[in-house]
Amino acid sequence: MQYVTQTIENFKNLAETMDVVLFGSGEYCMRFLNRIGDFTDKVKYILDNGENPNNKLYGIPIVAPDTLKDMDPLHTLAVITAEDDIVKLYEQIQKMGDFTIMVQKLMMHDIFPIVSETLYKNRHHIKTVSDLLYDDKSRKIYHEVIKRRILFGTCDFSDLIVKGEREYRIPFLYSENKPKDEVILDCGAYKGDTLKSFIHTFGPTLKRIYSFECMEDSLCELENTASCMRHKKYAPEIVIMPYALSDHEDVMSFMKISNQPAASHLMESKNYAKSIHSEGNYVKVNVKTIDSLIPEDEKVTYIKMDIEGGEYEAILGAKHVIQKNKPKLAISIYHNGEDYYRLPLLIKKLVPEYKIAIRHHKKIHVDTDMYCWC
Repeated sequence: MQYVTQTIENFKNLAETMDVVLFGSGEYCMRFLNRIGDFTDKVKYILDNGENPNNKLYGIPIVAPDTLKDMDPLHTLAVITAEDDIVKLYEQIQKMGDFTIMVQKLMMHDIFPIVSETLYKNRHHIKTVSDLLYDDKSRKIYHEVIKRRILFGTCDFSDLIVKGEREYRIPFLYSENKPKDEVILDCGAYKGDTLKSFIHTFGPTLKRIYSFECMEDSLCELENTASCMRHKKYAPEIVIMPYALSDHEDVMSFMKISNQPAASHLMESKNYAKSIHSEGNYVKVNVKTIDSLIPEDEKVTYIKMDIEGGEYEAILGAKHVIQKNKPKLAISIYHNGEDYYRLPLLIKKLVPEYKIAIRHHKKIHVDTDMYCWC
């Protein structure tokens, strides 16, 4: 099968010289036909597993999938235009021949094609990271997450979730020693959900939590959560840090995404942000480094970091803290395509003795994390 970067432009280039078939005749097929304009004339058939065969859509015959068996794989482009069961349809096409396959839901997304292309072009870095990982389970999860992001953008990831492992509170991080006097940096604290989780899980073994959040609205709710948690009998000291994090100090533009506030981020963290989140608005925020904020005598034991693509720069800004204390790390790696490989490689460069594991925590493509410990 020929890999194709999943964009409408690449579809049109291939459609100039190949027969095109679509798989799925529902609303998503209509959306795709409307998007490609005059290239609708290039579509020879629409395949459908359901009750639609022998009908037409936009004058294009809807036929049974077995029709594909009579077509030349080298000169046929199959585009999956179904809403669901994309992986099953992909496998169904593969069984009928070595066809070039594209996925409509991936190519019409604003971000997924960028991630897909980045991962595919950097397979050599991904191989290097895979060889560094601590266990076979990590390697399997890592490869499957990347494969699905390259081919499908998003699909069902639920089979990659490890039972009994809650995000950021993974038992194997404490296989050798019980937590004691834990000092946690909660980077990307949002409204305080992880603050509550850490306090409920670690209880009286916690000494102090630094909660980093820069959005004004979220800071108000975070402070409310902290106030409630401070009444717990075993509550640690909670320090609210009203800053965004990077590798330098500055005042920078921060995009507040109105319909998905948890995905708000520094503009420099996602170079494609301006063209995508037009519904967002920009505010100026104070940006600091972890190294400048954490007292020299503080023994940091754990850093959790989920800051919407700003992880790489924030880790660089925490170089001293990380190398001095060698804390356990829980770092999100799914926000940018390059983070799947550049974050593990950076951590291994800073502290070569770190063990690195990969886990995935959601039924969709989000919440793939890197866990590091010595």
